[in-house]
Amino acid sequence: MFAEINKFFINNITPTRTVFYRGGTGVSFHEFSNDVARMANIFARTDAKTVILFIPNDIYMFYVTFMGLMQAGKDVILPAMLTEQNIDTLRELTDIIVTDQKFDFAGFTFVDIDQNFGGNWDFCDMDDRLIYFFTSGSTGVPKKICKTFHNLAAEVAMHNKMQHDNFAKNPVMIASIAPYHMYGLLWRFLIPLSAGIAIDTGMIFTPEELQASQHKFANVLFATTPSFLDGITKYQNQYDFPNNCIGIFSSGSLLRPETSQKAFEIFGVSPFEVFGSTETGGIAFRQQKDGSSWTVFDDVKIGLDENNCIIADSDFCCARPFQMSDVIEMQNERQFLLKGRADRIVKIAEERISLPEYEEKLGAHKFVDGCYVTTINQNGRIVIGCVLTLTDAGKDFITVHGRHEFVLDIKNWLSAYFPSVALPRKIRIVNKIPMNTQGKILKSEIAEILRSTVAEPIAKNLVKNDNFLSADFIFLGDSAYFKGHFENCPILPGVMQLHFVIKFIQMFFHKNVKTYDIIKLKFTNLILPDTMVHFELNKLNEDEFSFCYENGDVKYSAGKIVIKE
Repeated sequence: MFAEINKFFINNITPTRTVFYRGGTGVSFHEFSNDVARMANIFARTDAKTVILFIPNDIYMFYVTFMGLMQAGKDVILPAMLTEQNIDTLRELTDIIVTDQKFDFAGFTFVDIDQNFGGNWDFCDMDDRLIYFFTSGSTGVPKKICKTFHNLAAEVAMHNKMQHDNFAKNPVMIASIAPYHMYGLLWRFLIPLSAGIAIDTGMIFTPEELQASQHKFANVLFATTPSFLDGITKYQNQYDFPNNCIGIFSSGSLLRPETSQKAFEIFGVSPFEVFGSTETGGIAFRQQKDGSSWTVFDDVKIGLDENNCIIADSDFCCARPFQMSDVIEMQNERQFLLKGRADRIVKIAEERISLPEYEEKLGAHKFVDGCYVTTINQNGRIVIGCVLTLTDAGKDFITVHGRHEFVLDIKNWLSAYFPSVALPRKIRIVNKIPMNTQGKILKSEIAEILRSTVAEPIAKNLVKNDNFLSADFIFLGDSAYFKGHFENCPILPGVMQLHFVIKFIQMFFHKNVKTYDIIKLKFTNLILPDTMVHFELNKLNEDEFSFCYENGDVKYSAGKIVIKE
């Protein structure tokens, strides 16, 4: 298997076999090989040993370029994004960038991949090539992790062996994940390619796109994240998915039991969860139809340190053995229960608090649909802050009784499990907990939510498809934006109405909104505290959205926004 992978799979895939679907058009292995050969010829003329690869808009071209760089003997840096904030970190490794974006970073050379250097390429082993990933780690600060292609190939071989029966059904791999992290690179590229099954290069962002992808192919495998599955199962009555998904793969964070069960009901398969890290690769797996225990992969050995944290050893590890911060409880030689991370055990006024346990207890409250718990510094003291999404019962309670009574109810519930010093000092209610495409919590956005005094409206009856979003909003009367506007007659400021339009464009349509133009903006009636307001947001094209706030025949405001990304 290693030989096949390192020889570019030429021993097990016929030249005419379709290995990619790009915009609905099949790409044969022969065409893919020729494209890689062209890239290898381009990069063979580049002196630099290490190259930054960032092609977010054309995943097929990303794959071709990645393999071309590997074949040309280059080491590859895979940043999740290129920004002024992270470019200096990358500068320490190289000054060569390959991208389909327009950047103006001083001191960097951008390689033109549209050049046409013809000729064959003698495909070679890639074992010693280096790939640099960047992960947020436990601190939220991007951490550089270097792995060899051998590390990746070893894990590919193991998964291909485990998934042989699924792969034998000739499915197409579809995905809602990007290939810029370990899980994405493996599951939406290297694993299916080495198995000889086709890959749809389209990126799935919405349930409607998942439905469309399923309708295109006889059988599909779906690589996704817990956050995407949460969204599908939460509004499952809005969708009718074809019965042709033969496997679902999930990683990045833990899948909630209720989400796993609902996914099983919808698709007929229990999601295959992979537990591990970028440093270690996959360590264990589970399908929750069989229980909550994790089973260690056959090719992996684990041990425990004095704190019951995992010590992992396999060919997938960037260092052997590798010390992890994940605390487990062994059930037998090959199975364990995951107890949380050691670095998420904090001290609050001398009390040791497990944040995963806190989230488990908080998430069991009938008002709480999802939550993330962290520590914040409040006037020099370390205290607990919580970000929550609500169940329908929670939304009903808070709209009837108000935020103050809601918070009291939450604190009373938690007081049965934790000392008073560990009760939350800040609780923020959101409609969606911020996560990246890998399903990882965006800690910087969590921190901003906890710092902000701008409370999101309570959203009921939310309906979303590719081009449309509607919800019934209730702007709670004790929200900060009602105070002082005006003293004896509080109303919702127009600037806040626009704020939530932009926020929901970012949240539900995945737009990176930095600047925008407002067109045809009109305010016709006042929105008062605790009033139910129907909100609609229409996507007119990739950069234009129309919106309105209304209540039956009463129109509050409407307009159009043009996004400049």
